[in-house]
Amino acid sequence: MATRSVHRLAVRGALGAILAVVAAVGVGSVALAADHGVAIAGFAFSPDSITIAVGDTITWTNNDGVGHTATADDASFDTGTIAAGSSKSATFATAGTFTYHCKIHPAMAATIVVTSATTPPPTDTLDPAAPSTGGGAPLALLALAGLAGLVIGRRRFARPAEATTAV
Repeated sequence: MATRSVHRLAVRGALGAILAVVAAVGVGSVALAADHGVAIAGFAFSPDSITIAVGDTITWTNNDGVGHTATADDASFDTGTIAAGSSKSATFATAGTFTYHCKIHPAMAATIVVTSATTPPPTDTLDPAAPSTGGGAPLALLALAGLAGLVIGRRRFARPAEATTAV
């Protein structure tokens, strides 16, 4: 009887581990907000066009010796003056294309494309260095198959219970 209880505990533990792996992989595929950098140098924004997702933040870092701003043409955001050697950020809550400029130096201009799940980014502007948010499913299936194999193997090759004879 004690062997049967130990076996049940092992099976329950393995099933718990399987559920934990599945839950972890499911959570791991959730896209998180990201912080993107735009450098200000030589009286220019670099990159001069950037594609981000809704909820992402852009941080402008001023590497010039004079102050600059990042001001939306439609007035939807304005960093105010970014002093030489400092940074300012803005988070984008809505999808759309936003052109912006420096109020102090109007010839400085750039574009931000903010995408949502319903408006994927154009395929020609994807960042090849961006991490993939998918691909967790094959790993989860592999882990699930491995744990199932352990459970089945343990059950199949478990030592037989000692025979008891009635006297």
